[in-house]
This record gives sequence, C-alpha cells and structure tokens, in this order.
Amino acid sequence: MTDYTVGAPGGLLRRAVGPYVGYAERAAAPLARREVAISRCVLILGWGAPLDVRDPRGPAGGATAVSSFVGGLSDTWVDTITAPGEATGIQLMLDPLVAARILGRPFGELANRVVALDDLDGRALRTVRALPSRLAAAADWPTRFALLDETLTARLTATGPPDPRLAAAWHRLRQTAGAVPIETLAAETGWTRRHLSTLFRRELGLPPKLLARLIRFEHAYAQSPRAATAGWAAVAADTGYYDQAHLIRDFHTFTGSTPARLPQRTEAPALHPA
Repeated sequence: MTDYTVGAPGGLLRRAVGPYVGYAERAAAPLARREVAISRCVLILGWGAPLDVRDPRGPAGGATAVSSFVGGLSDTWVDTITAPGEATGIQLMLDPLVAARILGRPFGELANRVVALDDLDGRALRTVRALPSRLAAAADWPTRFALLDETLTARLTATGPPDPRLAAAWHRLRQTAGAVPIETLAAETGWTRRHLSTLFRRELGLPPKLLARLIRFEHAYAQSPRAATAGWAAVAADTGYYDQAHLIRDFHTFTGSTPARLPQRTEAPALHPA
C-alpha cells in the first residue's frame, strides 16, 4: 500500500524541477518493480526500508540497500526490489542539465549508474546529502517541500548555467520528441556532429542519436492507454517510427519487454515513473 502527496516546486524551481512526489509505502514482503529507461535524472530522498537497484548488464550500474540515490540517464531498464517494511521519501525527476548544477558535476559521470547519495563527494553537496535526515524529521509534507525549495534553490543560484548552445540543442531534441535530425542540431549550434556528440556524452551521459531514440520511445510509451483501442501500429505512426517493428525494438531496449506485455499505465504517480 502506498500513499502519495504531490507538491509543486516554487520560485526559481518552477520551470527547472518536476513535481515533488512524497510517498509512504508499506509492504509485508519484498516489492519488485521494472523501471523503464527515461530521459530524466531520478533523485530519491528516502528513509526507512531500503531497496536494491539491479541493472540487467550487471552490478556496475546498480546499487544495494539504498534509501537515497541518484540515477543517471540510462539506455536500458532496471529492476528495483524494496525490502519489507515502511519506506518513506520524496522522488524528484530532474532535467539532466539542472541535475548537473544541483549535484555539482557533469551528468555524464552518472550515465548508466545508480549512486547512493552518501557516495557522492564534494563539500558543496553537504546540504543535499543532509536532506533525507532533515526531511524525515520535518513535521509534515508542506514543511518537507519548503525545505526542498530552500535547498535546491540555493544550489542552483550557487552554480552557473550550462552552455546555452548545448541547452538549446537538448531542449530542441525534447521539443521535437526526438524527431530533429542530429545534423540539424549540430548545424544550429555551429558545432560539428562529433563535437556535439562529445558534449552530449560528457554533460548528459548519452549521445544525441540515442537520446533522440529514448525521447521518441517515451512519447510512444506515454500513449499506452490509447494503444489499447487504436493499436500500437497507429501509435508508431503518430510518434515518428518507421513502422511497428521499430517501435517494438525500442520497447525491448528500454523496457526489456514488448508493448503488449507491459502493464497498462495509470494516472496515479509511481515511485519511479517513466
């Protein structure tokens, strides 16, 4: 059983950070989930029952017995297993360029990795690493959300913005749902395609062509409820896939399953939603 409380970031964070999703989850047995690949940073600030994050490629990208962690951009799914008991915390979904400013490091360092919050080094991160205990001690969810506003705003104001050309290329990729050609992105920045790819890998963690595929997949995955009536071929056509076979290929890559075998999405918030 899971209870959710959703809060809206305020001030400077309103455009930079997704909703705060507070959760209190109680389970009598280990709780397993499949978390699909996403083009966002996942930041979990939790306390109580820990969980394991298992990467299908092996232990290097996963984490064991963590309550608070950061997940970088990934090119495949992961499985999470929450220990029995009660787990409480707040989930944030961050744009990777924003996450890099909050965490004080190029986001490419976290590509295909899940890292316990306590394992992130740097004196500037002390206030972020202290958040789980401070959140746990707060009286209620509004107080916790206000504490997040204060801490994250301080981190953003203490760091400079990303390269405007990189930010423009990244947001253009998102705005077009991955449909803009990479050659066009490079031309718009004035960089070569190789230089653009190098910067994307360093600052975001994945090359632009792969990120375009991931964003297009997310667009299709969001239409899962519609596919129940219109069919996946229609979804493939509407989201820029050459055909349904190419859509199924991406579902295998990013979810480990086919569209037909995935559980239907709901509007309720999930602990680690796509």
